[in-house]
Amino acid sequence: MSLWHNGMKTGIEAVDEDHRTLFAMLEGLNLALSDSSRVEWTLVIDLVERLSRYAQEHFWREEAIQEEVGYDGLDENRRQHQELLRTLTAFSTRLKHEPDTDPHRTAETMRSFLTVWVTEHIVKVDCKMRGRILPWCG
Repeated sequence: MSLWHNGMKTGIEAVDEDHRTLFAMLEGLNLALSDSSRVEWTLVIDLVERLSRYAQEHFWREEAIQEEVGYDGLDENRRQHQELLRTLTAFSTRLKHEPDTDPHRTAETMRSFLTVWVTEHIVKVDCKMRGRILPWCG
């Protein structure tokens, strides 16, 4: 499981705090899936839906900061955010409404995907804000 570390700091405390929270939520999902014989699917679905809501809130905050300062990476960042939200909706729908699928495999796939996506997005996209947006913005 990938963990948030100081190398992921953007220098914007509101954004960095959101990122730390996203990693904590991913860790909660990881813990919920750690014992497949005792997985409570209602808990997993709840965690996914909470993660999706929090991601939406975070994306709104981050994009508002970027828009406020005229950040030139806003359009690409927004596109990637929208793509992730569509993917989260698809995962959630599959967990809730497709009983033929293996919910544990779907949840594991989603956890792996989200961990990689969040880590890569922060390191390759969000960290470009470092030094380009003042720390007290937001």
